[in-house]
Amino acid sequence: MASYVIGVDVGGTNTDAVCLDGNTIVDYAKVPTTEDVTSGVKKALTDLLGKLNHEGKTGTICRVNIGTTHFVNAVIQRRHLTPVAVVRLCGTATKSLKPFVDFPEDLKQAICASVHLINGGYQFDGQAITEVDKEEVLRCIEDIKKKQIRNVVISGVFSPVNGEQEELVASVFRENYEGISLTMSHQVGQMGLLERENASILNECLKPLCARTITAFTNALQELNLQCPLYLTQNDGTVVSANQTLRFPVHTFSSGPTNSMRGAAHLSGVKDAIVIDIGGTSSDAGCLMAGFPKEASARVKVGGVTTNFRMPDVVSIGLGGGSKVKYTETKEGFAVTVGPESVAYQLQTQAKCFGGEILTSSCIAVATNLAAIGNQDCVKDLPDKLLTAAKTEIQRMLEDLIDLVKLSEEDVTVILVGGGSILVDEKNKLKGASQVIKPPHFQVANAVGAALSQVGGMQDTVVALANISRDEALADVKEQAKQNAIDHGAEPDTVEITEVSEVALAYLPGNATRIKVKAVGNLKTDLKETQGAAVTPEESQVAFEQIGSKELKEVSHQPFMLHETEPDVDPNTGEWSLSMWDVECISVGAGLLGCGGGGNPYYGKLMALQQLKDGKKIKVIAPERLNSTPELTGLVATIGFMGAPGVLFEKIPSGRETTCAMECMQELFAAGYKKGSYEGKIGGVDITKGDGGYFIDDFPVQSETTKETPKIVALMSAEIGGLNAMEPLVVAARSGKPVVDCDGMGRAFPELQMFVPSIYGDPLYPSTLADDKESRCVALQTDTPKDLENYFRINTVKKGCSAAISLCPLSREHLIEHAVLYSVSRAWRLGKAVLKAKLSNTDPNDTILKHETGKLLIKGKIADVARQRTGGFDKGILKVDGMGAFAGQQLSVDFQNENLIAKVTKHTDAKLQGQVVATVPDLIVITDVDSGEPITTEEVRFGLRVAVLVLACSPLLKTDTALKVIGPKAFGYEDIEFKPIGEYKLHEPIPTKK
Repeated sequence: MASYVIGVDVGGTNTDAVCLDGNTIVDYAKVPTTEDVTSGVKKALTDLLGKLNHEGKTGTICRVNIGTTHFVNAVIQRRHLTPVAVVRLCGTATKSLKPFVDFPEDLKQAICASVHLINGGYQFDGQAITEVDKEEVLRCIEDIKKKQIRNVVISGVFSPVNGEQEELVASVFRENYEGISLTMSHQVGQMGLLERENASILNECLKPLCARTITAFTNALQELNLQCPLYLTQNDGTVVSANQTLRFPVHTFSSGPTNSMRGAAHLSGVKDAIVIDIGGTSSDAGCLMAGFPKEASARVKVGGVTTNFRMPDVVSIGLGGGSKVKYTETKEGFAVTVGPESVAYQLQTQAKCFGGEILTSSCIAVATNLAAIGNQDCVKDLPDKLLTAAKTEIQRMLEDLIDLVKLSEEDVTVILVGGGSILVDEKNKLKGASQVIKPPHFQVANAVGAALSQVGGMQDTVVALANISRDEALADVKEQAKQNAIDHGAEPDTVEITEVSEVALAYLPGNATRIKVKAVGNLKTDLKETQGAAVTPEESQVAFEQIGSKELKEVSHQPFMLHETEPDVDPNTGEWSLSMWDVECISVGAGLLGCGGGGNPYYGKLMALQQLKDGKKIKVIAPERLNSTPELTGLVATIGFMGAPGVLFEKIPSGRETTCAMECMQELFAAGYKKGSYEGKIGGVDITKGDGGYFIDDFPVQSETTKETPKIVALMSAEIGGLNAMEPLVVAARSGKPVVDCDGMGRAFPELQMFVPSIYGDPLYPSTLADDKESRCVALQTDTPKDLENYFRINTVKKGCSAAISLCPLSREHLIEHAVLYSVSRAWRLGKAVLKAKLSNTDPNDTILKHETGKLLIKGKIADVARQRTGGFDKGILKVDGMGAFAGQQLSVDFQNENLIAKVTKHTDAKLQGQVVATVPDLIVITDVDSGEPITTEEVRFGLRVAVLVLACSPLLKTDTALKVIGPKAFGYEDIEFKPIGEYKLHEPIPTKK
């Protein structure tokens, strides 16, 4: 007797069910999707079983795999969600950004039950920030009990590296709170604390709905006399048991596009291709790699919540079988647009080919004999020129979609699936496609994908390659990924590695490298071994009973309500008071000015927005305003963070580091610091003479001071590029001091000796450094600026690769002469240009160049990224293959944390091949080709669609004095001379000068 597998996929318009016998499709059914989803699934199964019975096809149904939209719809619609408590193990770190900080406010109100920041957490190398305090955990449990919360997330800093603390706290919860439902973050997401925590919160708030949904599915199978295991399809193309789905419902969020791509691979027999799934309203396209969908980048938004769990990289356009066709007659023929409006599920009542009034893309297919649906007589009078124009427009849209998704300039196989594929004549050549395949049963490829029964395992960790060889490290991580797949029910002999990625982490010691491996294998047929880890009966019942009842009338997908505002400048003081819109603009601009380095400003933006939301003020003043009033007469503190950006996204700052470094500077002067006097003690602490200067390795808080301290009246960013642009805004909100509209680099650079005032002779010492535990060290004097960089870099590593600095305060005169002026205003204008372009649907890269002296070097796709770790820096070369107007060209970009050199490596004009077209210190910027959002060197990866621009740098960076420190030769390019892209465009500051 045959063994059947049934796959079910729930789409926006239809729910499809397919019966597979091995690799053979036995039969299928297609029914309209219902609002409650479950009844539509039951109807599809009923129809399919009826067909099998009617045709006498007998066999044992060994499992049913369902791809459902239940859970993602619940988040998007804010329905049936349960309140959750979050327990974060962080010790002294991360307190500046609490759980739920970047949730849309309506969703936060619906599911945020309580937040607890307690001892625990790890450094990047697996050492504890602080140890877990069991008594503190017990107090936390009592508080959660009193609130009658029974769904809890446990989220620990660097838990993907070491999950022991999360496991320990979970065990304490289970011992002391019967029936508690728990999600541990290291089992849900990847590196990136907030994103992983967010994914875990969504997971836990969905568990009650999941319990109800699985129960409904199980009951439906029982009513249909299907005595077989139930599985659900996951985002990455694998399946998971119903019991395991009860633990991890978020892993099913994007199973629809994934199922279509997996089904396309199965039906066509092609494992590497572009798949286009044409539905009723839209076309979704993605890349198949080894039979599985290519994953999206680290951050994916679901219902307005930023997460980092595995999702397919899919591009969508508004072209489907129900797309409305609009046209105007011209002298040459017809001007036609297709979509994005659609009649969707009303196709059979509204489309002209079914007797309705609306011309749709399906009508064009019927009229041109591509489809035998509806009534061709209803569209027989459409002019031939209109039909030709419409078919040409549909083909153009698909060709543009292929070009967006392609990973190289080479033609690729394109597989068409979905009911809307009737729009395409696969016999016609599509530009960019080496062949077009419309496989048998293309209309139910999604359900076929759901029926495929493979399970996966992922391992994502940081390894110090100084302690272990690369081959040994890879072997260990691969073995862990394979074991994870086996634990999920894979047949051991069938498990294969399908994905390996390595990213060297900048500034980290020991050649620290992030390694991510995915393994996949066939599902075991032994039912006892395929059930996965079960949820306890108590947990499942609690989850079922606690189903959320709070539903919202209005839904927002933005964490902070942003509205465009004009700069608020006080006519009397000249102070610019920042709005949330201003902070958003500065954040985007700072990312661009980071030139690929400096770290992503996202977390800094969240901190600044939270300060504004809490009622604090952030004020920016022009440099010329210094010394204009008694309150502004004094010195300016230069502040920022030092360390590895990759660490800061996991071990978020406490919020005290920078203030502590500034306080240390004040206390140093109060304790008797004098330049030129470095012997003996200061504040009762011994001064140490070390390599390149005089230092205090541990400067305690000074309780008794007698000397007068320098008056700090304002703040300045050490660099305007990247996350350090945002830190002064946060400190300004907390301290009440204004930020000066200037910075110390005019962009981002990797080392302290590249601080522009230092290049022109202003001493960097004394300087202070502090961490989340408020441990402080001081550089009293250094022989060279490079010696300060070395001393602080060593101490930053000791402090967990993340610490704040406060450099020697600057006077008004030195600041105006040697700082890069009006850079906050520059960042704001750049960010505003990008955000406005997105709102108006115009090219953001063109808009950037309207505001800046610069040039677009290429638009294309990243074809290769080669990395190496040298001296703690993330060095490498990326190559961009041109597309569109740049087809046939290739540009390479050398980077060392920041982008340094851009060179033409392929061009249709042989004279340009090999030409260096941009160099540091001009700003080489890589952006997302569509959104204009900046992409850091840590985030660049194969296949990203990007634009590469070069922008002119400040004149202060172009002098012979400066080029010795920050020009090409300073980075080892002895044979490359700096040639400026053009004159720097100095805009007026937004805060007034007088």
